[in-house]
Amino acid sequence: MLSLGAWLGTETGYLSGHGMYFLGMNYPLRFVIFGATLATLGIVGEHLFASPGSGAFSFKERLLSMSAQTRVIGLLNLFVALWIMSIFGNYGDMALWHKVRQYELLHWSLIFGVVAVAAVWYGLKRDDGVLRGFGLTFLFINLYTRFFEYFWDSLHKAVFFTALAVSFWYLGRKAEAIWHIGQHDVHPNEGVQPTPTSGRG
Repeated sequence: MLSLGAWLGTETGYLSGHGMYFLGMNYPLRFVIFGATLATLGIVGEHLFASPGSGAFSFKERLLSMSAQTRVIGLLNLFVALWIMSIFGNYGDMALWHKVRQYELLHWSLIFGVVAVAAVWYGLKRDDGVLRGFGLTFLFINLYTRFFEYFWDSLHKAVFFTALAVSFWYLGRKAEAIWHIGQHDVHPNEGVQPTPTSGRG
């Protein structure tokens, strides 16, 4: 998977004459598509794959058995590329990017946020810790990146870091609650004693 990603970057760079754009896309945007494709294939493959018997794997089964790794590599490429897109947009020239105002890239931040929320939602629906973890982690990365972008220069540093600390505490508590939604494990304080069948004794 890593070699495939390296090949994609090298090949598209070669075809574009080592320019920053290939079919109108800069490098991060290409890897958004690459990551989304791998993640989708991995998720679909995990749903289709059933553990075979003791016989030899067929070629299709070998591919499907790699769905978990495909999904993780795809999600990593997708979310890292979306994070970079939320900062730089589809710009390959730093001189042009410096002239762009932050609000002009807001749509990429929104797309990044929607994808992260979708990963959390689907992870909760399927009780999938990997998707929940990726979604929550990169949702917070998105929020804090925007916080630094919009308030670093405008807020007094004492207020800035106080708000940062309070938000860490609050979002950390919410993230923990979201993480445990849909988990079917027994709570440490539950299941120790049998459920009483009579009233108070």
